[in-house]
Amino acid sequence: MSKHINVRVHNTKTLEIKLEYIPADQPDTSDYVIDLYLSMPANMSINENTYEKRYFYYDLFRSIRLKSPDFMLNKYYNRLKNFDESCSGEIHEKSCVYTFKKFITGYRSMLRNSAGALGKTSIEADIEYLLENVHKNRSVFRRLHREFGDKHPMFSMADEFTSIVTNIYLVRLYEKIRHHNKILNTIKSELKYRRKHFPMSVPGDEDQNSRLISRYDYLKGYFYNVLSLRAKRKAGDKAVKNFLYASAAGLSMIIATVIAFWAQQRYGNFTLAFFVALVVGYMFKDRIKDGVRSLLEKLASPIIYDYVTLIYESSGEYAMGKTWERAGFVEGNRLNADIDISRTDNRNILHFNKKVHIKNSKIKKLLDPEIHGITDLMRLNISRFTSGLEEPLALMYSVRDEKLEKTFAEKIYDVEVFLQIAASGRSETLKGIMTLTAKGIKNFRIV
Repeated sequence: MSKHINVRVHNTKTLEIKLEYIPADQPDTSDYVIDLYLSMPANMSINENTYEKRYFYYDLFRSIRLKSPDFMLNKYYNRLKNFDESCSGEIHEKSCVYTFKKFITGYRSMLRNSAGALGKTSIEADIEYLLENVHKNRSVFRRLHREFGDKHPMFSMADEFTSIVTNIYLVRLYEKIRHHNKILNTIKSELKYRRKHFPMSVPGDEDQNSRLISRYDYLKGYFYNVLSLRAKRKAGDKAVKNFLYASAAGLSMIIATVIAFWAQQRYGNFTLAFFVALVVGYMFKDRIKDGVRSLLEKLASPIIYDYVTLIYESSGEYAMGKTWERAGFVEGNRLNADIDISRTDNRNILHFNKKVHIKNSKIKKLLDPEIHGITDLMRLNISRFTSGLEEPLALMYSVRDEKLEKTFAEKIYDVEVFLQIAASGRSETLKGIMTLTAKGIKNFRIV
């Protein structure tokens, strides 16, 4: 099983968790389980009474899509040329559109991985080899734009998007290596090209930079939609829940009926005492039902899921998998020893459990045999966590040179984040600290 976990701050109000999962040996089906634990200080006042389960699902965005294909740097150019030769005359064919969009998503992944693997210790030949392939691939995208841009918008959009992507990852590489003129010249060349052909995609003042980010997000969504999977979510374990509710109603009815029979036998029919007993039994019947239902739900919570989601390919015709989800606050002393988070009395622990079943054989048969994994994305909005926190700055006093000085200190709250992914008898974990203030997420660091 190959996995890659990436946790980062998406914005000041959102924590993003991204998992890329590739099953070993490519079985017909694969299953994995995600467990997310958030251990929060009690003075944040986030507990089962103030933060209901439904709020968590309101705040959690989750999606599953096909993983971008892993193209090799030394083979991508030939694959791109083969597409150019085979589909240039049939550019409106659905298969050609899909293949081209897949190439674009693969270009981004390939460049990210290739540039990310280089650093200060890399030899010059490896850097020049990367730049050579970048130039060759970009020349193809530019030519496709010139020849077919007026026939299908995806070619001009691909030219624009790959140019932006090229600059993004080469800038990151340049910041790691420093003082590498060939990387800098390539970056300048792409900026000059976009300034002439795509002026909306060139950085500038604050307003222009905002437009550039929006444009990049739009282009990314346009190409990555070929990897998207549709989700149909519904309440989980309805049969079990209905049985529990029926059992609670039946038990409360038994108690009310026993009271009525006892009063009838003791006081007889048509007596005031019998009438009072019937009224009392009726009064407490609903309260007993609610109490028993809550008790049964608590006892059965380890086996009941809140939501079940069916995963379909983009047309919604064929099922590609299924997920089960549940969330709630747990007691620290009941957690397994391998869950590495603080579990003292002054911490409240929120647990989210997600079980995923994927039909790999259907993905390969019906969608694409080159797809070897999926990407599971979750974004947690923490606005409710911070809405009740105190002002971020607290006034403090100190004495320096026998003088009283006033200073302001930022009030912070450290939330421990523990993520565990298990599949095929193996697991991978990640632990981090998310530091919050009343303004939002200050930072996230892996520990």
